[in-house]
Amino acid sequence: MPGKNKFLWRDLWAGLALPLGLLAAWKLVSAAGWVNASLLPSPEKVLKVIGDSLADGFLVKNLLISFNRVIKGFLAGSTIGFVLGTWMGLSKTAEKVFGPFFHAIRNVPLVGWVPLFIIWFGFGEFSQVVFISVGAFYPVVLNTLQGIRGVRREYVELGRVFGFSRLKVFTRIILPAAIPSVFTGVRLSLSISWMLVVAAELFGVSTGGVGNMMMDAREFFKMDIVIMGILTIGVVGFIMNQLLAMIEGHFLSWKRKAA
Repeated sequence: MPGKNKFLWRDLWAGLALPLGLLAAWKLVSAAGWVNASLLPSPEKVLKVIGDSLADGFLVKNLLISFNRVIKGFLAGSTIGFVLGTWMGLSKTAEKVFGPFFHAIRNVPLVGWVPLFIIWFGFGEFSQVVFISVGAFYPVVLNTLQGIRGVRREYVELGRVFGFSRLKVFTRIILPAAIPSVFTGVRLSLSISWMLVVAAELFGVSTGGVGNMMMDAREFFKMDIVIMGILTIGVVGFIMNQLLAMIEGHFLSWKRKAA
């Protein structure tokens, strides 16, 4: 147990080494005056604005607005993606019908959809959620399809030998075997959704949100708030990814026990 804790601390410090090094370099550049303070405010100034924004609820309010958009887009896109990925994974016919079209549109850059969504849905909330859902859609489809197609045929045949129905084969054999790949798609989907919400808030007419907060700060040349937004996006994205990894580990604990 002590040896395990030693490795955990070593991993922690290894992960902190680069951020702490960048922070030290930022402090040095700021203190030496090598960069205009209006372009790169000091770490102390950014830390102060973060504290003030947390104290008066400004940052939390914008975070909650962005979270609301992310959850809507993520749930819509990942749910549809899971259904389509499952359908194509289980049916060769469905893959022949939907596969070529899916693989064609997924090569369209996400920003390429922006003009179309603006024309169809305007600049409001709905177009931003649709934009996020498109980004959340692709990784879930691909990883679900890959997970289902990766299930060994021997397992499926064994289920049929035991008289399992098609539904039971799917729920007892195919889905559990495909879950690791599906979780990978979900984690990618959530990460992309969080990144896209900022882009959506930048091009849309947003009422609040982290992206909108950064856009307003840029117009008034408040670089401390812009940097606060960048740091917030990175930290929140990291926390969400870690939480999903913990959930994934919980659901896949049976696999480790079986091994």
